[in-house]
Amino acid sequence: MKKKLLAALVALSASAQAGAATILITQFDYTGYTEMASTLAAAGHTVNVVDTRTAGTLASTLGSTFYDQVFLFDLTGTRYLNNDDVAALAGFWNNRGLVVDTRSYGYHFQPTNASEQALLQNVASNLEAAGGGVWVGTDHNPEWTRNANPFLQEIGINIVTGSYSNPVNFADPTSVLLAGVTPTELWGGGQTVGMAPIGVQPNGVEMFIHFGHERTDGSILPYISASFPLTGVPPVNPVPEPAILGLLGLGLAGLAATRRRKLAA
Repeated sequence: MKKKLLAALVALSASAQAGAATILITQFDYTGYTEMASTLAAAGHTVNVVDTRTAGTLASTLGSTFYDQVFLFDLTGTRYLNNDDVAALAGFWNNRGLVVDTRSYGYHFQPTNASEQALLQNVASNLEAAGGGVWVGTDHNPEWTRNANPFLQEIGINIVTGSYSNPVNFADPTSVLLAGVTPTELWGGGQTVGMAPIGVQPNGVEMFIHFGHERTDGSILPYISASFPLTGVPPVNPVPEPAILGLLGLGLAGLAATRRRKLAA
C-alpha cells in the first residue's frame, strides 16, 4: 500500500512537470484539424477538436473544460465566433503565449508533411513553456481572417493584413519554432498569405518574426510571428514546485496516519 501511494505521488509529480498540454483545436470549414490533432497527440498532448461553427460553442466549452492551449484554426470565409466567443478566448489567453501563423493552409494542403508537423509540435511546446496560450492559424485578409482578426483586435494585437506571395527568405534556423523544420518544405512562399503582426503591439506585447520575407529595402513581411523571440521563453512549470512538495507532504502524512492507526490497533 505504501509503495503504491508513493509511486502514485511520484508519477503525479513527474507528470506535472512533463510539459504535456491539454489543447483545444477549433473546427470550422476546411479539413486538416484531424491530422493536427494526431500530430500534437503524438508529442504527448491531450487534444480535443471542437466544432465551433455554432455561435457560443467556444465560450461554453472554455467555460466548462480546462485547457492549456487553444489552436484557433481559422480556415473559413465565414464569421462563426460571436462576441461571447471572442471575449472568452481573450480571457483564456490572459497575456500568455501567442503565435500567429498566416500560412496555416499548410495544415489543410499538406498536413502530414514532416516539417509542418515539427512546426506544430514546436508551437505547442513553446506555448507550454510560456504557461499556455493561443495559436492563431489563418491566411490572407479579409477573406480568411474573419474569426482570427476579431480575437487579435480584442486582445490588443494588430490584425493580420493584406495578401502576399513574396518568397520566404527569412527563416532563421536558430528559431525555436523551426527546430527540426526544413523551411522550404513549409507552405507559404509563393502562396497568398497575410502579414502577421510584429513589433510592440497596442497592448504592450512584443511580437517577433520567425518566418517570412525580407524586402530589398530591409522591411519585413512576417508570415509567422510569436510573443517570444527566436531563442524562445524560459520554461514555466505547469505546477509550481511548492505545490508538488505539498502533494508529497500530504501523501507522507497519510502514510504516517495509517501507521499510527495500525500501532494503536
